[in-house]
This record gives sequence, C-alpha cells and structure tokens, in this order.
Amino acid sequence: MTWEDVDDILFDGTVEQINAVRCPECGGTLRFEYFKENRNRETRCLSCHTVLKAHKAHYIPNFEIYSIKGTAK
Repeated sequence: MTWEDVDDILFDGTVEQINAVRCPECGGTLRFEYFKENRNRETRCLSCHTVLKAHKAHYIPNFEIYSIKGTAK
C-alpha cells in the first residue's frame, strides 16, 4: 500500500476500509482530519510520526462524511 492508496481509501472507501487503513511506511495507526473552512486535510501516523498535509480537496472525503477521525485498530 502507498500513501496514494491511503488517500483513495480516505476519500472513496467504505467505513470498514477507512477503519482498517494503516500507515504504508510502518503499519502504524493513522489519525486524519479534514478542515472544512479551507478544505485542507492532514494524515498523521501515530507510530512513525509521518505527517501528510493536502490542500484544497475537490470534494469532502468519506472519512469526514462518516465522522471517522482515525486511530483505527
């Protein structure tokens, strides 16, 4: 899995897929947030501390629609 795959899941995945997504670098737990006011988002690995920031999403990601903030088990 790549970070691009993670993005695909966070935007278009099912609840089950989003809850199961893991850091592609270390397999750690992810925390993700969407900032509605500027359409930015942040994905952070709680294990290896990798942080990815993205700006100006074209549409609201499914993790926000489903109110999932990450920390999947």
